[in-house]
Amino acid sequence: MAENPTPSEDNQDATDADNGAVGEATTTLGTTENVAGLLAYILMWLTGIIFLMTEKDNDFVRFHAMQSIVVFVPLTIASLIVGFLPVIGGLVTVILQISTVIIWLFMMYQAFQGNRYKLPYAGEFAETQLKNMDKK
Repeated sequence: MAENPTPSEDNQDATDADNGAVGEATTTLGTTENVAGLLAYILMWLTGIIFLMTEKDNDFVRFHAMQSIVVFVPLTIASLIVGFLPVIGGLVTVILQISTVIIWLFMMYQAFQGNRYKLPYAGEFAETQLKNMDKK
């Protein structure tokens, strides 16, 4: 006799199918888009540049790569400049670096969850830059 699935098993199968839709699109690099989005943040602006240059088709990955560049280049420059300030430079640098790590972890989590999360100002600027790049 064939076993009939219990109602809870049917619901689980439907839930699994719904959850599978996030990040299933593949990228030029052969990974799912949520993994590529996460990897665009791994080495901050450096991997942002790499993914922006290598990924030509997937808008989700390109957005996260551009946002990585837009967020982490200014934070890196600010940390370097502030470090030269006498007296308070060390304290401000530590605060900037802690903030950078928090933003970095948060954005990797958002990308891995399949969210196109836009940081205030930076997200809109990143989208504008992508649109301008696509026009050329």
